Amino acid sequence: MKVQSIVNVIILSAASMLLGCEGPTKAGKEARIQANARVNLMGAQIHYDQAQQTFRSGQFDRAMREINHAIARYPERGEYYLLKGRIELETHQLEAALKSFNTALEKNDQLADAHYYAGIVFQRWSDDEEAYNRYSNAAELDPSNVQYLLAAAESLIALGKFADARELIEPRVAYFEHNAALRQLQAQIALFEGDPEQAAMLYSQARLLNPDDDLLLEELIWAQYAAGMYGRCHDNIKFLQGKLPQQRPDLMHLEARCLAMMSRGIEARDVYMQLTRLRPADPVIWVELGTLAWELGDYRRVAMCSVQMIALAPHRYEGYMLKGVNERHRGRLDEAVTLFREATSRAPDVALPHLLLGQTLEQIGKPKEALLAYQNAIAAEPGSPEALELLRRLTDGQHVTVVPTQ
Repeated sequence: MKVQSIVNVIILSAASMLLGCEGPTKAGKEARIQANARVNLMGAQIHYDQAQQTFRSGQFDRAMREINHAIARYPERGEYYLLKGRIELETHQLEAALKSFNTALEKNDQLADAHYYAGIVFQRWSDDEEAYNRYSNAAELDPSNVQYLLAAAESLIALGKFADARELIEPRVAYFEHNAALRQLQAQIALFEGDPEQAAMLYSQARLLNPDDDLLLEELIWAQYAAGMYGRCHDNIKFLQGKLPQQRPDLMHLEARCLAMMSRGIEARDVYMQLTRLRPADPVIWVELGTLAWELGDYRRVAMCSVQMIALAPHRYEGYMLKGVNERHRGRLDEAVTLFREATSRAPDVALPHLLLGQTLEQIGKPKEALLAYQNAIAAEPGSPEALELLRRLTDGQHVTVVPTQ
C-alpha cells in the first residue's frame, strides 16, 4: 500500500472516532486536535521510515522528498532535521546540512548525532576548533560511542594539542579495551610527541585487537623503523610483502634501509639494485645505494651512482661528493678536490663534503686550505666530532697520511 493511501486510512479512522459528537465542545475540540496531531505524527513517521530506507540505499533525491514530507506533516521532530542534514551532507550541501543539524538541536538538544555530524561539517571547513566543540558535545551526550571520542581527539591532534588529545583518550581506554582504533590513535599521538617506542608498543596492541588490518600493520612498521627496531620492522615488512599481489617499491625501500642498519649490507645492496630498476628516476635511491657501496668498498657502483645522481639532480651535492670519493680512490686527487668543492658549494651547511675536501687537500700538501675546510665543516655542524678532531690534529701540526675510506 502506498504511503498516501496508508495516511488516508489513518485519517478516516480518526475521523470516524469523532462522529457522533453533537457539537464542537471544548473537550471535543481538544480531542480533535490531539487526534490530528497523532495522525500527522503517524503519517510523518511513515515518510521518515521511507526516507531512512532510501537514504541507506543511496537514493538521496527520493530520501530528500520523503523527509521533506515528514517535516511538513510534523515539524517538531528533531530526528527528521537530523536525517535531512545527513542527506545534505552526503550531497555536499554543507551550509544547508549545518542549518538542518542546528535546527535538529533546537528541537532536541540531546541528539548526539546532530552534534557529531555538525562537527564533520566544520572539519570539512577546516574549522578544527568548532569541530572539536561539536564532537566533544556528542561524546558528553553519549559517552558509550567511541566514534565521538575518536573524532574529538582527532580534532585536538589537528589543532596540535597532542597532550590534550592524549589526556582525553587515556581515561576511556579501559572502557573501550577491545577497540583497536583507540590504541591506533594513541600510537599516532605518541609519534607526534616524538616517542616512537611508545607508538610501536601501542600499534602492537592495536594489531592484537585487529590482526587483519594491513594499514595498521603498515603504520606499525614505520613506527618500528623510527624507533630503531630494525629487526622487527624488517620481519613485519616481509610478512606484509608476502600478502601483497606484487612488490611495493616503498616497502622495498624501507626493507633496504633496515638491512643496511642491521649491517646486512650485501642484502641491502641487492634490494637497492632492484629499486633502481623500479624507480630509476628517484635520486634518493641512487644516493643511498652509492653511500652503501662506498661503505662496502664497491667503487664501481659508487661511480655508477655518482653519474646517475649528477644527471638526475645536478643541484644536489651527493653526486659530486660520490664522484669525488671515487676519483680519490683512483688516486686522482686534483679531480677529487674539484668535485668536493662542487659538493660544498651546493651544500655549505653539510659537514661531510667539507671534511672530505679537507682530507684530500691535506693529501696534496695544502694544510692551510685544509684548515679552512675543517673550519667550514664545524660552522656547518658545530657538534661534529669528526670535524673537531681533524681541526685539533691539524692545528697541532699533525698531517694526514692515509685518508679514511669514509
